[in-house]
Amino acid sequence: MVFFTIFATLDSVTLLAAMTGLLTSCSFSLKTIADLEYDMKNSSDFFQSYNFHFNCETGFLILNLVAIAPFLLDWWLAPIQAVWGVVRVLRALSGGNKVPEKDVFKPSVYNAQRRWQMAGFFLYLVSIFIYFARAVAAVMDIHIHGITPYD
Repeated sequence: MVFFTIFATLDSVTLLAAMTGLLTSCSFSLKTIADLEYDMKNSSDFFQSYNFHFNCETGFLILNLVAIAPFLLDWWLAPIQAVWGVVRVLRALSGGNKVPEKDVFKPSVYNAQRRWQMAGFFLYLVSIFIYFARAVAAVMDIHIHGITPYD
């Protein structure tokens, strides 16, 4: 029983860390797109920043997928996160995040990237509140009930 309590706490903290990273990297990707749109960044700075934040988001997305894997059939949020994660990873592998350098300043091109980022931002923002509550509940479970070798 002690193992399950410690595992649940570590998993909840891992989920919260992954979702914080997802929300942060997605926010910076949206900021980078807005900076490009309002001519605050040139194309080379845009590509450097956008690719960095996209890679960070992909890394945190894989961490999130690993952390939700044990709960895939037991928790209502896990399948939603898994489907989103698989779609995003497949999109990354197929090159859906790539922006042609000659078309980078076209609104239709950067708005397509913005729509994906906004969809992710919405999902991450809703999920972070649930992950935060889950992490607090796991930590409070340890503090209230304690961990003893007799559990």
